Amino acid sequence: MNKSKPSPNHLLPLTFGLLLFGCFLSRFPHHFHYREQFQMFLFTTDYFTDVCSTPGGFCNYLGRFLTQFYVYAWLGALIVGATLLAMRQLVYSITQKCGRERSGEWLSFLPALGYAFLLCDENTHIGGAIALCIALLLARAMMNIERKSLRRFAVPAAVPLAYMLIGGAICMSVLLWLMHEYKQKGRRKVEFAITTLASLAVAVITPFAAKSIWMQYPVERLWAGVDYVHFLNYNPWDVIYICILTLIIVGLAPRLPGFGKLSHIASTLIGTAALAALSLAVMIGIAAPQHASKEEIMAYDYHCRMRNWDKIISMANRKSPTTPMTVCCLNLALYHKGRLADDMFRYFQNGPDGLLPAFRRDFMIPTVGGEAYYHLGFINTARRFAFEAMEALPDFQKSARSIKRLAETNMIAGHYERAAKYLHLLEHTLFYRKWAREAKPYLYSDSLVNTHPEWGSLRRFHTRQDFLFSEAEKDMMLGICFTQQPGNRMAYEYLMAYALLTKDMKKFRLYYDLHKDFSIDTIPKAWQEALVYIWGLTGAAPENIPMPVSKEVKLAVKAYANIYTTVKAPEPLLRKDFAKTYWYYLHFREYNRAKPEQNYQY
Repeated sequence: MNKSKPSPNHLLPLTFGLLLFGCFLSRFPHHFHYREQFQMFLFTTDYFTDVCSTPGGFCNYLGRFLTQFYVYAWLGALIVGATLLAMRQLVYSITQKCGRERSGEWLSFLPALGYAFLLCDENTHIGGAIALCIALLLARAMMNIERKSLRRFAVPAAVPLAYMLIGGAICMSVLLWLMHEYKQKGRRKVEFAITTLASLAVAVITPFAAKSIWMQYPVERLWAGVDYVHFLNYNPWDVIYICILTLIIVGLAPRLPGFGKLSHIASTLIGTAALAALSLAVMIGIAAPQHASKEEIMAYDYHCRMRNWDKIISMANRKSPTTPMTVCCLNLALYHKGRLADDMFRYFQNGPDGLLPAFRRDFMIPTVGGEAYYHLGFINTARRFAFEAMEALPDFQKSARSIKRLAETNMIAGHYERAAKYLHLLEHTLFYRKWAREAKPYLYSDSLVNTHPEWGSLRRFHTRQDFLFSEAEKDMMLGICFTQQPGNRMAYEYLMAYALLTKDMKKFRLYYDLHKDFSIDTIPKAWQEALVYIWGLTGAAPENIPMPVSKEVKLAVKAYANIYTTVKAPEPLLRKDFAKTYWYYLHFREYNRAKPEQNYQY
């Protein structure tokens, strides 16, 4: 009687896929938004031919096609989980083909789990995982060719075509196929040696031959082919390690132990528990802490982009932001909720760069910093930041977010031909097409733009006077913007905040009298604290200050002054009760006055 084969274990891969989906969605949702905004997938023939006309371009095309769905985090987590689950299933199928039934079931998860760790990095593209999946699929298809003569001649001949699809990953396909050929019964040593040499020679020579066609690319770039990460000068050693691990697992498959005396149910439960523990340890225990600070920055940026001001303030209430980019998003949210002048010093402030970030030759910092300039009405600056951010992308793609901002700023400035060019590009995307079509009627129509709820007000605030953009004189630029348009309350509040953050009491007192063009019912708390401090420098009592400062602020400044003047090292005591006041920032928060461009953490 023939012994029945063990039934396939469906619980393990299902658990693995669900764990990946849950971990990515819960721990790295804004990594997907980050990756999506720095590419622009176009449904055009030119885009297809441009991307696919280089080695590995087909995988790049598929990766970019899937990345556009990252606009929804749950779709991104689903795509990553499904891709890595397919990778595991293919590795397991190959180990079965090269070994015996159920061999390598546990170890077949390791390559996919290793690539899951790589995808926790915001600069790792899904195209690399797709390339490895296709390489595994090709290897499995090669093994299924039954005719020996066809298999040993067709495979080397197909390598150049496969190289165009998946780039250097074809080497793993060839090696896996040769491992399978080595284990075949009745093979002839001489014939196998010739097949091996021919296959490896074609796989190795093909990238060098491609150099004669794509002369602008270095040889190592042609070897990789696929854009595994955001940076083109990256050597994909991490991916190579995963390929080596896959080869080792397949090579060990025939020697792996079976299930012994354990029942199928017991082995399934033990394996599922072990797999869950390993997956959670890698994703949550190792990857999450490593990328937590970046995820926080991406969350602030995403909510700022989506105008989720309450979300930003809620995040800051749980943990005060500390980097210039996150503080910039928080201050912008506080203004839009009418709380900037009252509450800005309730949170950590790191100088004027947390209000208006300095320009950097980078793709992330200008993207975030441009938001504040756009809302203030500095349309030319916002356009410059968007364009420079897109041109600084290390993989030379175009950014859908930057293209949208360029369309908006050109529309507001009345440069309709330029705006039409950008809208035409967005019309060939999937998730920006609707917005572009809704914006097209505003082209060449000043009356429609003037009545737009956002573009109309920003056009009114758009400065008509030329001046040089100066990182060290942002208050001057804010002052010009406000004096030209006295109704621009945001410019005034940012002007006052800039004086407070630079600790320039003389300018603050001068700017305070400029608000007479619009009413302020109650002087904001931060302004009261600055005014009573300035008054105290004259030696007069807080009770005699002529400005309407609240009783609570007067009592608080007396208590603060008492500790500050009588205690030898007052900072610890003042931090306990006064850390959320302007006085504490004034005396104990430092920033580089000589170099306003602070170092950015990202």
